[in-house]
Amino acid sequence: MNKNIYKLIVVFLSVLTFSCTQKFDEMNTDPVEPTEIPPSMAIGNLLVNGNIAEWSRYQQAYTLYTSLYSQYFANTTNYFNSGRYIMNLGWVDYGFFRTQYWESTRMYDDIKAYSEKYPDFDNHYWIARIQYELSSARTSDQIGDMPYTEGGRGIDYPKYDSQEFIYNSVLTGLDSAYVMLGKFTDQPTYGGEDVIYNGDLQKWRQLANSLLLRYAIRVSKVDPALGRKWGTVALSRDLINSNADNATVATDPHSFMRGHPLYEIAWWNEFRMSKTMQDYFTSTSTAVTDPRMYLYFDKVQREDVNAEELEGYKKLNQEGKLVDFTYSELKSGVYSISFYKGVENGLPAEAIPAMGNNPSDNSNIGPMFNNNSRYMIMSYAEVSFLKSEAALLGWGGNSEAAYLEGIRASWEYVATLSETQSFLSSIDPSKVDMEAYIKGLPTFSGHELENIQQQKWIANFPDGCEGWAEYRRTGYPTLNKVVKDDSGVDLGDGFIKKLPYTESEITINAKNALDPSNNQGQGEGIHVRVWWDID
Repeated sequence: MNKNIYKLIVVFLSVLTFSCTQKFDEMNTDPVEPTEIPPSMAIGNLLVNGNIAEWSRYQQAYTLYTSLYSQYFANTTNYFNSGRYIMNLGWVDYGFFRTQYWESTRMYDDIKAYSEKYPDFDNHYWIARIQYELSSARTSDQIGDMPYTEGGRGIDYPKYDSQEFIYNSVLTGLDSAYVMLGKFTDQPTYGGEDVIYNGDLQKWRQLANSLLLRYAIRVSKVDPALGRKWGTVALSRDLINSNADNATVATDPHSFMRGHPLYEIAWWNEFRMSKTMQDYFTSTSTAVTDPRMYLYFDKVQREDVNAEELEGYKKLNQEGKLVDFTYSELKSGVYSISFYKGVENGLPAEAIPAMGNNPSDNSNIGPMFNNNSRYMIMSYAEVSFLKSEAALLGWGGNSEAAYLEGIRASWEYVATLSETQSFLSSIDPSKVDMEAYIKGLPTFSGHELENIQQQKWIANFPDGCEGWAEYRRTGYPTLNKVVKDDSGVDLGDGFIKKLPYTESEITINAKNALDPSNNQGQGEGIHVRVWWDID
């Protein structure tokens, strides 16, 4: 009898405990906060923010940093000094670290977890994997060694992985994505939630393979065997093979922060065309000015110039600093002027207001950009230049033919945009004759890499991350040293080598961020070369 009563008590307490625990779990579960995120809800954030395609992060990642260091733009305000190599760690944090860990890693992990739990979401996962590897390579290209396996995953003090390890993982991941996306043709895709390819799996496979070629070329100097291994694999498979395959993000000017980021911020007068770009536009071909200048950048036009000011502009023109300079008298003593011009990188703050240096005297972005322009991630032109260098490395193909194809593809893309048609219909056709430009280019043989990289740099505009990475890897195109370097750091050749780690990393995660073994034993600093930058 007593034994039976004891058993009943045990059963009762067990039920009571389960019931109370269940109620406790229910009380501590937010009925509104989702416990898992379907891929369709995460992918837009991953593709937009993972590609730095909203204006506030774009400003801090590109126009305040990499687009200055690639010398696509130069700074034209005296309240920003990153162009003179003074670092703002908050910008590095917001532009790159938060993009990598708050957006790319978290959204990728959510999609990965969902696809592991539910069947038939493999395609969703592998598309996210491509974007994650792209984002990871881009971030590492700017900062070197970084938290990759542990960063953004709830670990208080994430370890730093070497860029060599990261690149090996990126290359393997892209290869796997290419293979696996071809195996699940009966599964759903993101469709309209995919703001790059609208769910087209074949185009995603081409992008994965094209990125594989990009990063194989990136490591080809530091690890020739690794580069050849993956480069030859990529060349044997489907690549982006026309401008119709270009990877571009759809922007939305009607959504907060979702218009084209460069267009959104171009009117704040913080940057203008660099003198370096102007020089390459006007001096590369002996025949004509590069026709792309007229679409990339806008003409300076003023109608309030007095006689004294006009003489100053005439002097600038005589010094060769203005392109297509014209003027006319509107009324007695008042003139209109127009020209294209770029400004030097790294001007001291006190020099920026001067004639020829300020925003009103230099060219802003041009006709190819509207608020709803698509945001370029990777183009057929870039792939052509990658194929050209691959042939130069002995991986197969015709280097010069691919080089010329890259130039023509670059022009074809910008010249067929709906944004540029009105301008092209109104300009003298001789100014936009790309074949005449090509005929006047230097002989390809003997300076192959220089020619390839110079044209790739022009074609990749305005992607400052790629432009800066390729300059550091190859030394081309030749850039001008900044007028004033205020970093206080010995940079050797006068050029910044990488972005620094963030304030939170060097304080909270100091043991890992300031480990002297980081970055091939160089430690941390803007003078430190990333792994693939060996020259």
